[in-house]
Amino acid sequence: MEPLKNLLVGLDLTEMDETLIMYTAFLCSRPGIENVFFVHIRKQSDIPEEVIDSFGKHRLTEDESIMQHIKTRVAEYFGQLTHIQTNVHLAEGAPLKEMLKWAKEKEVDLFIVGRKLRLHGSGVLSKKLLRNGRTSVLFVPETAEPKLNRLVVSIDFSDYSMMALDQVLHSALARPNLEIICLHVYEVPTGYITLGIRYEDFEERMRRFAEDKFDTVVARFPELKERAQLKLVKQEQMDDIGELIVMEAKRARADMLAIGAKGKSAAALFVLGSVTEKLLDKDTDIPLVVFKKKDEEIGFLDALIG
Repeated sequence: MEPLKNLLVGLDLTEMDETLIMYTAFLCSRPGIENVFFVHIRKQSDIPEEVIDSFGKHRLTEDESIMQHIKTRVAEYFGQLTHIQTNVHLAEGAPLKEMLKWAKEKEVDLFIVGRKLRLHGSGVLSKKLLRNGRTSVLFVPETAEPKLNRLVVSIDFSDYSMMALDQVLHSALARPNLEIICLHVYEVPTGYITLGIRYEDFEERMRRFAEDKFDTVVARFPELKERAQLKLVKQEQMDDIGELIVMEAKRARADMLAIGAKGKSAAALFVLGSVTEKLLDKDTDIPLVVFKKKDEEIGFLDALIG
């Protein structure tokens, strides 16, 4: 498991920033996290130079003003978290390239980015970070509250979902009283007909198979015995799996939704896995963390960010 020691928070100088800073400080209240980098990729100023000069030589430069603004906000929430090293950085350039470069240079373990529902913003950069980077991403909606009592992990018993469980159990996300719901969505394949078995009987076998698999997961992660439960949900032929997962997370009143994303090779650069893609397309007010394996995509990314 890769520890979540270094976080990078992407800021855009909108109302979203306060939610991100507040939520990050909440995560940092538990041991494990060491460094938080607050990064703003600024655009070139659209204020005419002669207007700027009219304010005189004692004015703050644009960069100084932005730095002062961000540092003040960060101090409000991190002033008491003396075990955390905070850093504020400004950069200029292509946002995606700069963020990926920072992640590589600072060995970032988790991006924390905003997920705007009603505030202005498309969220395209956040999704590109996930699709193009090797770093896990936490999407925080503007309505997020600093609490983490119940967490839903989408599992399909693959190595990726085991990685997600590992991170949830052994990182700053593991609150003392955290309840974990392991959500497994299954479907009955149409091929059951060829076996001469009734639909209901085959479905029951599918459920028992998932329960047996979960028993092996609990054996691997004994901590789950006291804090986890398995939730089985059947996917009908026309169901959207992303909608199913989000609906069940809301039904469980989850404070966070977690999933392990399939990595990608240079031959399939933008492939995350269909479930992850469908979740990204859903507008949900539940924080979503997508865990990735850092060592899966080699070569192309290094060339991309130089």
